[in-house]
Amino acid sequence: MQNPTQRRAAPNNAAGFHPDALVRARQIIGEDGTPPLISVGRTHFYALVKEGRLPQPRKVGAMSLWRVGDLLDAFSKL
Repeated sequence: MQNPTQRRAAPNNAAGFHPDALVRARQIIGEDGTPPLISVGRTHFYALVKEGRLPQPRKVGAMSLWRVGDLLDAFSKL
């Protein structure tokens, strides 16, 4: 059986983002109506971050932001 995380990774949806762009979690998982970069739920997304399989966020004030290029590298390794 195929690993569900591998099946769900969809880096092609990042074509609209510059690799240096910073995105919020809701943009990554598609909660704001945009197509998700990776089709996982919020809890699973943060579990992948905690496991080190996805990069840690950069904090800007109270916001957590991820660099798109770092995410694409991590997606390719999932």
